[in-house]
Amino acid sequence: MTAAQFAALAELLRLRGGPAQEGARLVLVDGLAPAEAARWAGLQPSAISNALTRCRTGLRLAQIAAGQRPSAEA
Repeated sequence: MTAAQFAALAELLRLRGGPAQEGARLVLVDGLAPAEAARWAGLQPSAISNALTRCRTGLRLAQIAAGQRPSAEA
């Protein structure tokens, strides 16, 4: 996922910003492992997992709404 795609997804999902959103960005855009992203963001791994679940669910639903087949990543 590109940085622009993540920004659009964050806006679509009305993510509040902050460490959880940054952690999700580190995983989805920069390719870090969730545990590493949690360390960088100063969060528990469960917080990153929750943010990733929300992002992936939102992406999957947006793809369905657009008439596209959800990607394997979503």
